[in-house]
Amino acid sequence: MPLAAARPTASSERIEFLDVLRGVALLGILMVNLPFLGLPLSVAGDAPSLWEGGGASAWTAALVRGLAENKFMGLFSLLFGMGLALQVDRAEARGVNPRSFYPRRLAVLAAFGIVNGTCIFFGDILLPYAVAGTVLFLLRRCSPRTMLWIAGAFLAIGITLSVLFEGVYVEGSSGSDGERALDQALAEGSFLEGSAARGQIYLFWLLLSSIIAFNWRIMALFLVGAAVLRKGWAEPGAQRVHRRLAVGGLALGLTLEGASLLLHGREGATVGLRVLDVLLHQVGGLSLSAGYAGLIAVWCTSPLGAGLRRGLAATGRMALTNYLGQNIVAGLIFYGHGAGKLGDLSRPQLAGLAVLIFTAQVVLSSLWMARAKGGPFELLWRRLTYPRKGTADG
Repeated sequence: MPLAAARPTASSERIEFLDVLRGVALLGILMVNLPFLGLPLSVAGDAPSLWEGGGASAWTAALVRGLAENKFMGLFSLLFGMGLALQVDRAEARGVNPRSFYPRRLAVLAAFGIVNGTCIFFGDILLPYAVAGTVLFLLRRCSPRTMLWIAGAFLAIGITLSVLFEGVYVEGSSGSDGERALDQALAEGSFLEGSAARGQIYLFWLLLSSIIAFNWRIMALFLVGAAVLRKGWAEPGAQRVHRRLAVGGLALGLTLEGASLLLHGREGATVGLRVLDVLLHQVGGLSLSAGYAGLIAVWCTSPLGAGLRRGLAATGRMALTNYLGQNIVAGLIFYGHGAGKLGDLSRPQLAGLAVLIFTAQVVLSSLWMARAKGGPFELLWRRLTYPRKGTADG
């Protein structure tokens, strides 16, 4: 009997909680990314501190750092790891060798990332996701316990590098001539001129993100996601685990992040205090990610807000399209090939714009998914991954 054809995950096989959580994560990611799209480089990378007198911009930056930075990208990474593991496990259960589609799927994702990083937003995460997906594929035969141990090692390496770089070495950016030239190319240049600037920043970001724990965290959370999936902790029946995550993760995460904000940006802080700040922020971010996941899981078993959950689930099912769409819309607002409004909005205004963009995405995603089997970029990714013959609904 011939082997079953490789195919995407069918709609009936999806876990709604994961789609809802993915939709929520998109809002947090946009909150973090929009200042890097809408502000000059030196301003975006050197957010005002509460120690500098407060004000709306400082409070907005503090809240985004404390409640969103690393947290929702952590959830997105966890969910990506779950999704890729789910595809591999279900393919093998049907007798399909994942080598027949998985490398091609990751290659297409990497290509999306390169285009995004150079033509749309230099803070791309899709290429690092393709690399992390490769690591997950190579370790797919490991037990969940082994995956968690390896993930812990990756996190330890990443946090150590982050402490050395952010806590010991880095000082605030003052805005170099090079940064100002790149900002000018982004704000006033043509699409090609802006893409050349984005490409330079993207290459630097790929290097920097490997140093400041970002890429190490992604690889770790891909493995955690696969382990969580295989242990059954993502299923609706694991409510006890979800409640513990919600209570414990939120309590610990908010405490650690609150302590970090009391230290962050303090003038004349010693190396020891800066290191403590980084440690609190790193561990607090992981704790809050777990707390958010548990809270959303508990909510998904409640009758409250069922309509909102459906909208968020539709948004999450189009996560790739919505992630790229956020960047495209922001580029049309802030860059020279669009309205050229780079630097015109304050941090509070950018936060409000993030809510408006995300609300529009929830509405549009609900309308689209009522008539389609995936977002435009999901369908393209699917078409390039799976052979046309034998492809099932997904």
